[in-house]
Order: sequence, then structure tokens, then C-alpha cells
Amino acid sequence: MPTDIKYIQQINPTYEERLKMLRIALEEGNHIEDFDNLVELLGPPKDITTISSPEHCKGIKVGIIGGGLSGLASAFELRKLGFDITIFESEEKRIGGRVYTHYFDKDKRFFGELGAMRIPVSHETTWHYIDLFGLKTRPFIQNNENAFIYVRNKRARNDPQGKSVMEKIYPEFNLSPWERSTPWQKLIGYALGSNLLKIHPDIRKELVQIKKKYSNTIEYMDSLSIRQVLEKMNLSEGAIEMISCVAPFAGYFYYNNYYENLQEEYTVDYAYRYELVDGFVNLPLAFYNSLMSKKPKEYSNIQEKDLGKILWKNGKTVTSIYKKDKNNRVILQYKNKKSSEIFQKTFDFIVCTIPFSSLRNVTVYPMFSTEKMQAIKEVNYASAQKTVFMCNKRFWEEGDTKEKIIGGGSHTDLSVGTIWYNDYHKGISSSQIQNKKISNNNGGVLLASYNLNQDSIRLGNLEDKTRVEEIKRQIESIHGLKKGYLDSIVDDFKTAQWNTEKGFYGGFCYANPGHFRLFSYAMAKPEYENRVYFAGEHVSSSHAWIQGAVNSAMKAANDIAEYCEKG
Repeated sequence: MPTDIKYIQQINPTYEERLKMLRIALEEGNHIEDFDNLVELLGPPKDITTISSPEHCKGIKVGIIGGGLSGLASAFELRKLGFDITIFESEEKRIGGRVYTHYFDKDKRFFGELGAMRIPVSHETTWHYIDLFGLKTRPFIQNNENAFIYVRNKRARNDPQGKSVMEKIYPEFNLSPWERSTPWQKLIGYALGSNLLKIHPDIRKELVQIKKKYSNTIEYMDSLSIRQVLEKMNLSEGAIEMISCVAPFAGYFYYNNYYENLQEEYTVDYAYRYELVDGFVNLPLAFYNSLMSKKPKEYSNIQEKDLGKILWKNGKTVTSIYKKDKNNRVILQYKNKKSSEIFQKTFDFIVCTIPFSSLRNVTVYPMFSTEKMQAIKEVNYASAQKTVFMCNKRFWEEGDTKEKIIGGGSHTDLSVGTIWYNDYHKGISSSQIQNKKISNNNGGVLLASYNLNQDSIRLGNLEDKTRVEEIKRQIESIHGLKKGYLDSIVDDFKTAQWNTEKGFYGGFCYANPGHFRLFSYAMAKPEYENRVYFAGEHVSSSHAWIQGAVNSAMKAANDIAEYCEKG
């Protein structure tokens, strides 16, 4: 995993600039030969209007279960061909699913991201919609050399060469001589990244494909956990433990599928990340506003009479999916959030976009295929927790140029996991802040805790008061602040514990060893003789990313269009 990518990122990068960054990242990762495959595989599928026309699709009824990005994107595409679409969304007020921007003020100046918060430059299907809606982006600061790595009560800085960690934290672990002389970033790159280059490029591309049968090499990689790979690469137990502490996002997944890690290495997800200006919720809102408009500007080449009708049913939870009759029409039963009364509606097609963790609680009759039902029951979802603090002072920006933390994250072995320093200074560069040209007393939002799996459960399930107290004390330790300092700094907070969020019951799909071989094809294939289709990050090859949500949504919409064209 390269750590020293040399390129100055631009705001609102063009397609050509994104391709340049992708090429540089692949060159740094020593697999530039994957460039053409990644451009093709991560780009948006062909436009649905090239598959069929309104004369074949007008008036056909489609029910979409879930109003997150997958549901919105599939509706957006199907509307182009005149389908009549009903979207069932269990939330009454919030739009976006796992995109969850929380604003602390009416002017929306101060906000935190409780869900998605960054976009790799290689995720071109996501960028397709960002460009289409004209949304503003800026670089997401992934690493900051002034940020902390705090392990076993030892505080180091996150310098690119890893010297501070080697000096202050390495002595806490029983490392071999080779490990002691190797920066932690290179240890991780060697152990988890070098295997990618041992796979032939024609086989590597299977990492981002949904296939019924994978090559023997890919199936072998799918059988391994991350911890097993670290052991096979001859890292000592001391190094394995140390890596889990200094890089908690790796440690959280030690017993999950190594395949997931290889996918992100292949698509260079670590390089050149971006964020949406003024909040990620602007992406689902752009979809929603377009769908609610009678004359959406995004459909400039489609006549208004050819557009499909959209019915948005918020506060409605689908409880049952039934196959109706010999014509294979499908009944959805649903209930209003505020009553126990059951309603139903019949559709020609269904796009199910809710996570399988939620679909598990939906009655399906007759049952889907054996493989699908097994996947719904067994596929793993990572636990995730985020807590954001509204602070009346950006204490993390105090000090000289070697102390200010403008963007990036700190990492620790404490239960808070990681801390992220939001850089929301509108129109002001990081260099101006570093040079003390603005005050840090205007307040700011701190992503005070972002953790996964066991830590997210153990911290996230605490009562609010206890959890906030614990997070404040841990942040004080990490930053070397006096105990109780944050009591007068933190004015408000918001937590998302995704295990208990209604309709989710888990942060995102993250496979266990063997799950890609067993489930990836079965999860994505349609059911009820091509009447029920599936979309969402969980049925994609980009788990946990917006890319997986919108790319799978476009594919599901295209598959319905192809079925209607043939019909």
C-alpha cells in the first residue's frame, strides 16, 4: 500500500484529472497494467436509453424497496424509459440510507458525517452522478503528519516515514529485528498488498466482477482471513498485534475475508480521496429533487411525456414479498410507521435495495432460491459506530505549524478507534490556517469516534451520557489535554450506532472467508423468474462504498430494461 502519493489534488476534478490521478496511483502501486481494466470495470454501465425505449416500458409498474442511494439511482434510471415507480422508504424524514449528514445548526455550517464520508478517485460510477448533478467536491485529507497515533499510552505523530511510531511505540511490542527496522506502513504494504502483484492481471480483474465461478487463485484468496495472511507472510505475533493498534481499520477485520482487502488494493481506494462540499447528503438529495421534478434538467434529451411517474412512500416499511400469479406479478405488503395496518400493492418488477440484514426480517413467499435464502441468513455485516462532537473551539488546530491538525485522522488502540478532523473552512486554505491567518474560536465539528466491529458494539451500546464521557476522556489522553478540558468545549453530539439503526442492523456488508465463492453470484441474481432484482453495496463488488450502491443500481435497472425489450 503506497503511502507517498505525489500529486496535488484539485477541487472538482474533471474526468481527465481523475484518470491522471488513477494512473499515478497505479504507477506508485506497481500495477499500471490494470489501468484499462479499472476504467472499464469501475465506470458506469451503458446508459439505459441505449437498451430500450418508452414504447416498451411505459406504464410498467416497478416497486423499489429502500430509498437510499441504490433505490434512488435505480429509480432515476428506470424513469428515463417511462416506468411507473413506487419507492418504499421506512424513514419518515431522513433521505440517503447510509449517507447520513447531521447538521448542528439551521444554516448548515457545522455538520458531521455519520455514514459515508469519502470517495476514492477510481470510483467512476459515483463520479458519474456527481458530475451529472454538478456537486462540488474537494480533497479528503486522509493522512496528516501532525495527527496522533496513541498506543499503550504512548503518543506518536503520524509522519509519512513512520519514524515517530518506530521510536515511541515499537518498543512496546516484541518485534523481530527486521520488523523493528521497517516502518509500519511498509510492514502493512508488504504483508497485505504485495500478494496482489503475484496474481496475473487477467485474473486480478475478477476481484471486481460478480461471477458464478472464480479462478482457483481468487477462490484461494477468498478462503483466507486477514490474520491468516499476516501469518503466512511470516509476521511475528508482536507485529500482528502492533499493526492492529496503529492501523485499527486493518485490525478490526483480522477475522474477515482477505478478499475485501485485495479488492481495495486493486482499485487503489487508498489514493486521492474526495468529499462533498457542504455534506454527503447532497448526493441523495440531488437524486430525490430530480425524481420529484416534473421537468428535471438531468433528462434534457428526454421528452416530459416519456418520463415515468414517481411515487415516494416515506415512513412505509415493506413487511412481505409475494409472488402473485402465473404472470409472475409481485405483491409488496407494507405498513405505516405510525400504525399496525397492513397495505399491499402489486408490481410487474421489484428492485430490492435494502441490506440483507434487514431483508432477513421480511416475509418472502414462495421463498427465493436456496442460495439466495442462505446468503440472506449468513452474509456478514460489519458493526459500525460514529459519534460527532459540536465544539465551540477547534482545539485540534491550536499550536504552531508542527502541532496544528488540519484534516486527517488520529488512530489509537483505545475503544474510540479513530478520530477525524473535519476541514470545513469555506474558501480558506489549510496553509492559511496553519499560518494563523484565521481564528480557531469559531467552533467546529469533530468526528470524535469512528470504530468498527467489537469496539463499535462495546462503545456504541453504552448509554449516551456514559459514551460521551468515555470518548471525551479518551480524546484528552490522545491529545495530551488535562482531564475535564473538553467538558467546556463540547456543546453537543450525535451518535449513529449502525447495529441498532432501523432498517440496517449493521454498518455495511463485509465478507467472511469463503463468502465470495459461496454468495456473491447468488446475492446479485434476480428471483421469481426475473421479476425481483437486487441492488446495493452488499450485492456489488465494492462493499461499503457508494460505488457499489450506485453501480449495482444501474445494472439492476438495465437488466429490467433488457427483459422488457426482449418481452
